[in-house]
Amino acid sequence: MIHAMTKILNKNSLIFIVAIILGIALIFYETISFNNEFLQLKNKKAVALVNDVVISEDQFLKYASNLGADIQPEDDVEILELLLERMIEEELLVQRGIELDLHKKDIGVRKEMIKQVIDFIIQVEKNQVNEEDIRDFYNENIGKYTPTEKIQFQSIYINSLNKESVLLGTESDLKTLQPKLLKLYDELKTTDFLEIKSKFDENNFFEVPNKLINIKDCNLLFGKSICNQIASLNLDEVSEPIFFDNGYFIFKLVDRIKQEIDEKYYNEIKEKIIFDYNNGLDDEKLKNYLKYLKDNSEIIRYTF
Repeated sequence: MIHAMTKILNKNSLIFIVAIILGIALIFYETISFNNEFLQLKNKKAVALVNDVVISEDQFLKYASNLGADIQPEDDVEILELLLERMIEEELLVQRGIELDLHKKDIGVRKEMIKQVIDFIIQVEKNQVNEEDIRDFYNENIGKYTPTEKIQFQSIYINSLNKESVLLGTESDLKTLQPKLLKLYDELKTTDFLEIKSKFDENNFFEVPNKLINIKDCNLLFGKSICNQIASLNLDEVSEPIFFDNGYFIFKLVDRIKQEIDEKYYNEIKEKIIFDYNNGLDDEKLKNYLKYLKDNSEIIRYTF
């Protein structure tokens, strides 16, 4: 009986000793793992670890900078902690989004991701712009930058008598205005156009600028057809009635200039040229990167 109890005690003691050894080993392992993890974070200059994803000090500073925060670490510990908490929350949401496959299922998420990737590709290598390249680009695309003609005109607008008529804008419609138009044109022979305008004009839907404007701006107001008719007039010539909306415009061409393509003009549009040049380089970068991705990917196209 005593021998049996001694045997049991020895067995229990052995188990206890083994358990102590295992416990010490586990604590030692956890300590070593923690220290290694801490050292890795320290080497990476990490500010947080979220489900094995490191938030680096560099990421944190960029995040704060993008929010417009002007932070002095020794004075703004509370603000830093708030910003870090927000970064952690955003990282958790990003991780959850990936778990839910939102980048595969949600069109909005995919579009935003594509946009961010494109922006990243373009920004990785900033365009180096020099004067010679800009000049060459300008000369190769001179047609695109040819200045449009500028015109200045005055106008008188006469409403049609029946705006609901199916004949609106036709010869029959115009004939109903003949008495008024004959009187108007007759007075124009001896009276200034603007004086006649104050007497006859019925335009109350928009103001026609009485200054030099680009043909393109004119097109926005009246459409290309009408502006071409105005531009074809001789200086001080008055047009025939031209149908517009619910009535007729009568135009007088006051001035016309075409800008010289010279150094002054080049300097005036230089910012636009640089913008277009950079856009062209960015498009080429994206095109080349997409080709690289296709060449290094396995793509199977199925017939429809």
